[in-house]
Amino acid sequence: LLALMLAGTLDLDVTYIIAMLSVAGLAVSLALQSTLANLAGGLVLLVAKPFAVGDYVEADGISGTIAAIDLAYTTFVTPDNKEIFVPNSQLSATKITNYNRLGRRRMDVPFTASYDAPTAQVRSAIEEALAAIPGILDDPAPMVYLSEYQSSSIEYLTRLWTAADDYWTVYYALLEGVRESFARHGVEMTYDHLNVHIVEK
Repeated sequence: LLALMLAGTLDLDVTYIIAMLSVAGLAVSLALQSTLANLAGGLVLLVAKPFAVGDYVEADGISGTIAAIDLAYTTFVTPDNKEIFVPNSQLSATKITNYNRLGRRRMDVPFTASYDAPTAQVRSAIEEALAAIPGILDDPAPMVYLSEYQSSSIEYLTRLWTAADDYWTVYYALLEGVRESFARHGVEMTYDHLNVHIVEK
């Protein structure tokens, strides 16, 4: 500003200089727009703290463990060991699901069994599988509900709680354990099928 005032006192035409500075300022502003938005988003994340390093987070279709939180980008590490650098402006403007914040997670797993299997027998088989899996919390206690009558089977919903870090270990152990327990108890794990009865006349 002082230089422009000095040029004006020397009877120099400062209109061209002002126009050039205006264009240059606009170009710089546009070039830095995304960077400034990322920095603003980074400040929002640092203040709000919706997640911390080590949390498993889902945001804007991206799922992974938070590896780093910088001013411009947040680094996700996916379960298949890929690093994804997400702009903070994108994260600060989307819905974020933090699976570790509360320390434990509820798991709802449905299993289907034949209509020929008594309900008590199916429930006993599932409860036997639950009792053999470490990592399932006792409070609240796991529950087994008859949840739906389907076209070819009955669905039983298994609801339990586990520590957030043990979620997937317990999930896969439950799938394997229930299959083996059904086999021991003689419970048929059905699939959709069609029974055709031929009547002779």
